[in-house]
Amino acid sequence: MLDERRLLDDGRVLHLLRRVRWLPGKREVWQARLDEQQVFAKLYLDPRRCQLHWQRELDGTRAFQSRGIATAELCYAGRLSDAGSPVIILTQLPEPQSLRAAWEEGDPEQRQHLLRAMMAVLAQHHQAGLCQADLHFGNFVISQGVTYSLDGDGVETVEGELDQQRSLANLGLFFAQIPPEWEASVPELYGCYLTGREWDQPPDSRRLLQQIQRARAQRWNERRSKLLRECTAFICKKRAGYYAVVSRERDSPELKTLLADPDASFPGRDQALKNGNTCTVWAARAGSQKLVIKRYNVKGLLHGLKLSTRPGRAMISWENAHRLLFYGIATPNPIAVVKIKRGPLQPIAYFLAEAVDDVDALSWFLQPAISMDEKAAMAKKITTLFAQLEAQQISHGDLKATNILIADAKPLLIDLDAMQQHEGEASFSKAWKRDLQRFMRNWKDAPEIEQLFSSLK
Repeated sequence: MLDERRLLDDGRVLHLLRRVRWLPGKREVWQARLDEQQVFAKLYLDPRRCQLHWQRELDGTRAFQSRGIATAELCYAGRLSDAGSPVIILTQLPEPQSLRAAWEEGDPEQRQHLLRAMMAVLAQHHQAGLCQADLHFGNFVISQGVTYSLDGDGVETVEGELDQQRSLANLGLFFAQIPPEWEASVPELYGCYLTGREWDQPPDSRRLLQQIQRARAQRWNERRSKLLRECTAFICKKRAGYYAVVSRERDSPELKTLLADPDASFPGRDQALKNGNTCTVWAARAGSQKLVIKRYNVKGLLHGLKLSTRPGRAMISWENAHRLLFYGIATPNPIAVVKIKRGPLQPIAYFLAEAVDDVDALSWFLQPAISMDEKAAMAKKITTLFAQLEAQQISHGDLKATNILIADAKPLLIDLDAMQQHEGEASFSKAWKRDLQRFMRNWKDAPEIEQLFSSLK
């Protein structure tokens, strides 16, 4: 652990121990120590806007305190004397767990409990005239059974309570961050929220569902705009003839070496997972990371010319993998996308995903050693996956059983370069019908398996 010492304007020494969040050129959040007390320090780095964000954070934190919202104690608000950067220091809560971590680690019953608790917290916010414009799970920490509100930067205040329209919009933003499958619980959770409000005629839960759909679409558009540039989640590398975007949390020296020349990891045609004119797929390693690399080949001069003027299928796969994860639909984690120009009309592109221990669904269902009860249970899971796709009007484009992997008793979708999300019902219905027909053709010689998917006909 580091121990980087920084001097505060009041003469005290702040010990920076571990950086826990980084917005390049904008803000750093550190686990730190001040006067032998464990704290969190937010450093504001943007020379043009640092003072604005520092003041907003300070105002929001004080708004939490003055309006009775549980929040971390403010220890210091000032500047670093050596660098002059504005800084806000908050106490570290005992045994803190972020709401995001609690959600990811919880089972369905625990998650339901978390959501009920959050309805009470948000009702308290809104009743007190507070609205977190940048509302997300990272803004809340659970400590000793109490949910604390953090991140005052996005806090907006009004006199009196928040009106119904803004309250529903803010609730919609919160619910838009959990998988759509939880929408079935919205009416009950909305009822929990209403117990903390003083509305004589509360809006119907259907209005809240509309707000959720609107907020989810907006969140996806915002996330989509960050997929190919430098940000908190991704590292972007550009130089002449080379372009790469890498998941920041997966970055490592070994991965950097691999991405500089992905073809160097190619094991040879005999050991490749797939050899074709369109693409080549192989397994590789970057340190301890197991990867699958899919290279999109250039089939000729005309094909190379077309690829030079379009995003290409590697970029489409990268976006679609993130699209699926955004909607809570299982697919191997995307690690990186790379585009290298080998010549004027030779843009070779690579999509890298996490390797999982798996077998494709076609092989899995045709194994005689697997019981029909197990197969029926897996068929139900795949049917649920299809329902998730249908709910978001996402068609796959090549929904054969070999493009579904079975890993850890769960189905995952792969081969995403033909996938698209439709805006119109008519275009989706046509594409979805083709998807289901393609999937069912896998079982024409296995009627007992075909029967397990009879609901898809």
